[in-house]
Amino acid sequence: MLSRSHQSHTRLEHMCGLEIDKPGHKARLTSIIGTIGPACDSVETLSAMIKAGMTICRLNLAYRTHEYFKGAVQRIREAQAGLDFPIQVGIGIDITGTGIRLGSLAKEEGLGQELKMKTGDKMRFSIDEKYCEHGNENVMFFEAALVFDNIKTGSKVIIEDGPLTLIIKEKGEDYVDCEVEEPGELGSHMMWTIPNMVMREVKLSEKDKKDLQFAVDHDLDMVFASWVWCPEMVVEVRNFLTERSKSMKILAKIETHTAIKRVDEILEVADGLYLARGNLGINISPEKVFLAQKMLIGKANKAGKPVICATQMLGSMMWNARPTRAEVADVANAILDGADCVMLSRETARGKYPLKSMETMSAVCREAEAAIFNEDVFYALKRSVRITGNTHTTAIAAVEAAHKCHAKAIMVITVSGRSPALISKYRPNCVIVAITRSKHTARNLQLHRGVFPVLHSDAKDSVWADDVDARLHHGIQMARHLNYIQSGEMIVLVTGWTSGAGSTNTIRIVTCPSTSLPSYTRIEVDTPPSNDGVRFE
Repeated sequence: MLSRSHQSHTRLEHMCGLEIDKPGHKARLTSIIGTIGPACDSVETLSAMIKAGMTICRLNLAYRTHEYFKGAVQRIREAQAGLDFPIQVGIGIDITGTGIRLGSLAKEEGLGQELKMKTGDKMRFSIDEKYCEHGNENVMFFEAALVFDNIKTGSKVIIEDGPLTLIIKEKGEDYVDCEVEEPGELGSHMMWTIPNMVMREVKLSEKDKKDLQFAVDHDLDMVFASWVWCPEMVVEVRNFLTERSKSMKILAKIETHTAIKRVDEILEVADGLYLARGNLGINISPEKVFLAQKMLIGKANKAGKPVICATQMLGSMMWNARPTRAEVADVANAILDGADCVMLSRETARGKYPLKSMETMSAVCREAEAAIFNEDVFYALKRSVRITGNTHTTAIAAVEAAHKCHAKAIMVITVSGRSPALISKYRPNCVIVAITRSKHTARNLQLHRGVFPVLHSDAKDSVWADDVDARLHHGIQMARHLNYIQSGEMIVLVTGWTSGAGSTNTIRIVTCPSTSLPSYTRIEVDTPPSNDGVRFE
């Protein structure tokens, strides 16, 4: 899977050598997250979206009941099971955190889905739960109990990403009265934001606890923690999950100025970052968002942790079958910046074209991936980190070998997922087929760029070498089925000298067989590594 200008020596030469007539990548490397909602929650649509490229399903529990999402999880798994090829689809939930969401407008009062608010209109927002599902044109519930004491009169309130803006005129015991400054629409479950409001308390709300328990009860794979502004918030989520947190990834949503300034601390305890650019654009100047995006993606890349770029990526496809040129460029630039995943929100949850949005996103990803100067990225990452241990050393050697022999795939056997995650960190220009016996490892690996997880459920062979070859053969057959590799193409195989996590130290370079594994050239990485981290024998 060579880049379009793979013989370039500089980034400028690479850019000059890009060609619009050459096809994009055969295998898409960037993961795509689709938000599940009424527009796409049938088994048929979910199945089509998975085939089109959706690798992770996001459930935003702020919008609907647990009963609804219980059915959604069942339909996702039914859609996955009905495919003619076993694709491991991850499922993650959004928890609200210290973010403030509105309650529901009362349906029985005949109100529309959204209220049209004009300049000068008045609205009361109350934390009294009797209004939770009975909002009207005079009062709405807002879920602000945890931060109510921090709210001050005179503050500006922005609904969703705007344009609706209000000013807090009065604060009572359990309510605030506001006046509309900029007109817009007000609807159920919208975000209610005071830009850069100072937070003081690190505490999970009762709703967050119920939502996390829902994820545990339904064996979900990842948590997207909203409004994380300090590392203690991630720790709070992990402590609640206890033992289950070992297999459930926790990604911190970066939405505030404080979170940006403390991102290094947050990265130390989180499993990855989620760039919620809509709220970020409220809490910092909109013209600074692209800087924050590049910096946050760079920090996540350097740390070797997955990073999601989200919000308004193909926003116009809520109503239109084609995206704008600016949206396509935005998605492509997120991938060029180094995002592991890109996300569709309202486009798939409530839009008119959920499947078309997924197909468009997938096509843009393939084109952008073919424009990356992979070797330059690899050497920049290699120079920026201290190599530690056999697994890390072997991962770097595997990526370098793949570049040198123009491999079409890297096959790796894994227990914990650490080896394919490290290989992904160094951005090979080919698919990483990760063969594992753990369903949670397989699903969580969907967060990492370029990783195609394969679940191998056959009984273990008593002879380690035979078991390794059986699993590699299974991975090769899966990759061949999806046309990622073909007979005669080069593959890099990464395995360990024995079973168990942390034993990865062996690389083989093979030619893709038609049926079974051939004899191979073995490359061993000694312990300890030599001065440059790798020694070939």
